[in-house]
Amino acid sequence: MSKNIKKYREEKALSQEELGEKVDCSREFINRVENRKEDPSLKMLLKIAFVLDIYPQRFFE
Repeated sequence: MSKNIKKYREEKALSQEELGEKVDCSREFINRVENRKEDPSLKMLLKIAFVLDIYPQRFFE
């Protein structure tokens, strides 16, 4: 999941800070998620998917 979040974030040309601002969390949180140090809540995962304009299932492919 974490690799896919990073992949889709980079495809949208968003920095960790920009994604964090759009989903109302810190750059540090996005970094921890992408580096498998923290799991996002379902609510946060849905917010990230909405901002990245993808179905949440895509994170698990």
